[in-house]
Amino acid sequence: MSKKSKSARGLAPWVILVGAALVCLIVGGGILFRDATQNTPPLTNPPSAPITAPAASNGALTDLSRANVTQGAWYTVYFTKPLYPKNKADRVGGVDAAIVADFDRAQKTIDAAVFDIRLPSLVDALTRAAQRGVQVRVVTDYAANKDATDFTDAIAALESAGVHVVKDHRSALMHNKFAVLDGRLLWTGSMNYTPNGVYRNNNNMLRLDNAALIENYIQIFERLFQLRAQEAPSKIIPNPRVTLDNGIVIENYFSPNGGAQKAILDRLKAATKSIRVIAFTFTDTTMANVLKAKHKEGLNVQALFETRNNSAIGAEYETLKRAGIDILADGNCYTLHDKVIVIDDKTVITGSYNFTSAANKTNDENILIIDDPALAKNYLAEFKRLYAQAQNPTQCGSAKALDLETDTEQ
Repeated sequence: MSKKSKSARGLAPWVILVGAALVCLIVGGGILFRDATQNTPPLTNPPSAPITAPAASNGALTDLSRANVTQGAWYTVYFTKPLYPKNKADRVGGVDAAIVADFDRAQKTIDAAVFDIRLPSLVDALTRAAQRGVQVRVVTDYAANKDATDFTDAIAALESAGVHVVKDHRSALMHNKFAVLDGRLLWTGSMNYTPNGVYRNNNNMLRLDNAALIENYIQIFERLFQLRAQEAPSKIIPNPRVTLDNGIVIENYFSPNGGAQKAILDRLKAATKSIRVIAFTFTDTTMANVLKAKHKEGLNVQALFETRNNSAIGAEYETLKRAGIDILADGNCYTLHDKVIVIDDKTVITGSYNFTSAANKTNDENILIIDDPALAKNYLAEFKRLYAQAQNPTQCGSAKALDLETDTEQ
């Protein structure tokens, strides 16, 4: 028997008990202190596929092979980078990887209002979050997407994991594409949570942590989640205009009938040098007339429109072209899905809002109007990249080979 064993056997029982109590108190106190400092309760069921360390100091994942990413003083902006032709094996390293990283770090809540959700990486991340005890709620446009098996399978998987899914069955679209995490982080833009949205279509997304803006999105999400019931939160948001410490001004609008169209028109009319438009669909005649008027005034007006919508009923592509505006059909053999306007190289208008009457009057939409030359520089660079592609369109094969998704957007 060792000296250590003999010594322990010779101690009085009460000494051993007191010592054990002291050890428990010290260890337990350390755990309590650690948790109080981090304010992060330990996860009982950690994510099944842990993510790598974030690439940026504020936690935004920026090192992506299939997206163009820029981090500014108050934002991270993501532009999808489609690869041609399609190949499921290449669906890695896109904007979804950054969103998944944030979903996997969520500790309390994830609220997502997304028109179409079916990309496995994002569905799986929401599932993991729900299974580890995060309250996950999703609002989606079920009526518009219910005929797609991969969509209904995704919804079933979410529900079976404990995600609270609200299925919008209206004829008007629940067309938002935003998510709020832990009440402190916002993702918003033009990208649906689909394989096409992330890996084949041109889209943009913003990752923001501004508390005032997030308060707006939380209120609207609650309204959507409660199916716009009488007792649901008001559609009048608390912070329609936000001024950052550096003087940057952000205006926030939600449809239907939330003032988005008027706000866009006011900004277009106030333009003094240039207007650039990137549009999935553009049928708003009033906006088109302002673009024509600004062109006549001598402003540099340029536009890129999604090719397959340019001959649709009410499309303004040909009228703008006949007016002499520098407008091109896009060169992505899949879909240009952005809804962006850059004014005077300093103002960015972006979100889910297509430039249509339905977006203004009936659909659930959101936009941000941001006066920030640094951010505008990124969107201008994307415009120039897409403009160059439109001048030399990408060739991907026949429409049948492309296996295009049926777009239900208006």
